[in-house]
Amino acid sequence: MTLLGISGMQTTVLEERMAGNFKDRSMSLQAGESALREAEEYLRTTAILPPFTGSSLGHYQPTGSGPARWDASVTNWSDTTNDVIAYTGTLSNITTPPAYIIEEMPAVPESGSSLEAGVAVDTRYYRITTRALGGTDTAVVMLQSTYKR
Repeated sequence: MTLLGISGMQTTVLEERMAGNFKDRSMSLQAGESALREAEEYLRTTAILPPFTGSSLGHYQPTGSGPARWDASVTNWSDTTNDVIAYTGTLSNITTPPAYIIEEMPAVPESGSSLEAGVAVDTRYYRITTRALGGTDTAVVMLQSTYKR
């Protein structure tokens, strides 16, 4: 009988840990999605974007070779002064606000548009990458979206 009770307690503790981890991961995902929406709104409403040269916080060109710009070996995701843009909204029970970067992708001609030299391509694509934490620093979520402007 004692063995059955101990086994039942261990199962309950494991289930509580699993539920806590699921909640933490869900909070991270929601925080990351909030940062994606903020970045997309920024791209939608900003008439003239700053240069994507790395001189403007969080605005980059994709790397041509080597690790991607969003890789932790290239970008310090906790440095909201020099590398990434911090989410400005309010999120409850999150340890650290999510952060994001925006990369201006190479221009792609629209279907049916002219390929003549000197003709401007009107459409640009931007890759948004967010990194978010939940209620603890162990549930890290990275999300990406591509925005057409």
